[in-house]
Amino acid sequence: MEKYKRISIVGNSGAGKSTLARKIRRKLDIEIFTIDKIYWLPGWKLQEQNIFKELHDKWLSLDCWIIDGVGYLEELENRLNRSDLVIYYDVPVSICIQRAEERIIKEKIEPNQDIVEGCCYGSVRDLQMRVIQNFEMEIKSKIMNYIENLSSERVQIMSDEKEMCL
Repeated sequence: MEKYKRISIVGNSGAGKSTLARKIRRKLDIEIFTIDKIYWLPGWKLQEQNIFKELHDKWLSLDCWIIDGVGYLEELENRLNRSDLVIYYDVPVSICIQRAEERIIKEKIEPNQDIVEGCCYGSVRDLQMRVIQNFEMEIKSKIMNYIENLSSERVQIMSDEKEMCL
């Protein structure tokens, strides 16, 4: 377990990346950084890529981290190359949609700590569902291309947290 100091968790929205990151943090006591907190500005405005890169690079410069999310693909490739472990959380779209709906309901009760203040998934529900539905065709293949260039011992593709080999 101790060999993992820099962990990237990627996958579709609603896959459970943040939940998985928290479970890994409890095992390894490594700080979590959530891409949505630097990718978005309040009101769902997209962060400029150069500012995102600067913030992201600060995270990557640390000795230990768990980074959860995708963000700008150019920066994702850099992060995956620096990771000791890359987890691609490959969850069926139907489950991602269900979890996203549950997140929208839950955030009515308490703010979502995994997103920047001033963003609420309920306010972009339809867009969120389209992003989830289109992920397989638009983003997954790009991520998989990056992952294929990594050594297999640094990659874990899983569809359930019970498959986690930590």
